[in-house]
Amino acid sequence: MKKLLFTFLFVLFSSLVIAQNPAYEAWKKQRESELLAEDGWLNLAGLIWIDEKKSYLNEWSTDSLVVAVAPSSKNIGNFQWIGDSVWFFFNPKASPKPKSQKTLVYPLEYGKGGGAFFDHWKWTVIERGGNFALRLRDLTHPALRAFEPIPVFDYDSAFRVNAFFRPSFNQTMEIPNVLGQVIEWKVMGILEFELEGKSRQLTVLDEFGKFFVIFSDWTNEKSTYPTGRYLYVDYPDRSGKTVIDFNFAYNPPCAFTPYATCPIPPKVNRLDVSVLAGEKLPKGH
Repeated sequence: MKKLLFTFLFVLFSSLVIAQNPAYEAWKKQRESELLAEDGWLNLAGLIWIDEKKSYLNEWSTDSLVVAVAPSSKNIGNFQWIGDSVWFFFNPKASPKPKSQKTLVYPLEYGKGGGAFFDHWKWTVIERGGNFALRLRDLTHPALRAFEPIPVFDYDSAFRVNAFFRPSFNQTMEIPNVLGQVIEWKVMGILEFELEGKSRQLTVLDEFGKFFVIFSDWTNEKSTYPTGRYLYVDYPDRSGKTVIDFNFAYNPPCAFTPYATCPIPPKVNRLDVSVLAGEKLPKGH
């Protein structure tokens, strides 16, 4: 009887522990919403490099758009560089007729929408290493309907650790991405912490004003994405103390689409430990 009671209490306690992490449950739902959103990663249909010569967007078929040096009979419009911005000017004869004759496609504030729309397509322009690319989205992409929830590890408090932040000043780091381009990032500083009885460090980058960490660990290629995962960390208090919660480590966009330009973890952020927390490798990847 006592054994049965102990088992019951253990299961009940375990359930309560899981229920006591509403932030983790909310984060998982938020991640799915972000992926499925209009500016999410599942509807990407192309990443096409453009310049002032190769700037005409033509309709190849109902399911394919191409960029060319000249307009075709099914030309939708063209990209034009005006100062530091890129605009898309629609062909007045394009059908269906767009809502606006011209649309700003670069720069756009991250996460704030914007871009050009035509039929079931949407596009913006991104800049990487001084080059520009058309980021094309199919708002009816089959991946939206086929999406399955992202596998995750159970929340484990052992991977929520206290950390001390040592700031860096006027420091940058060159980070390669999956395309082989090298991007210069602003370094915020170093996070010092202990995990599995060993002192460790992670270099923190600036990502739109947030503390951003790109890291790899021994789970990569086994249960998590091969190149590594990403993580946001709260700003430290006045004494430099903060918390790193690896349970919120998430997959890079490249885990969901071949049309992303994901940065790769720098050597200094390769942890010699298995971080059994956060998102796992998505199904089918």
